[in-house]
Amino acid sequence: MTSHTPAAPTTQQLAEYRTVFAAERTLFAVLRTGLAIAGGGSLVSSLLGDAWPAWVQVTLVTIFLVVGYSMTLMGLARYRGALRTLQGPHISGNRPISPLLLTVGLVVLEIAIVVVVILFLVENI
Repeated sequence: MTSHTPAAPTTQQLAEYRTVFAAERTLFAVLRTGLAIAGGGSLVSSLLGDAWPAWVQVTLVTIFLVVGYSMTLMGLARYRGALRTLQGPHISGNRPISPLLLTVGLVVLEIAIVVVVILFLVENI
């Protein structure tokens, strides 16, 4: 019986692995920031309180949601672009995070945040 040991990765492969991991770290930082901005809309609304008209609160919350979600979608697009640039047989063993899975998860999370913000606004305005 002979055991087959896989060949050590080349310097090029290691550099590409590091690039994929860096793209994932950057993506998660952008997602955290975008979702925090989107969720911060409800905080702004509660800080304004009843002193401001409802239309001002709704406008501000909408701006926060649009900016936060735009940021997350741009981050996903950049991540997809980075993966497309690096796709090849040498990356297949690395198994980067699936952009489709991330997109589905992000959309579900964004819908949940919108529902929470709407319920918050309805209850407090």
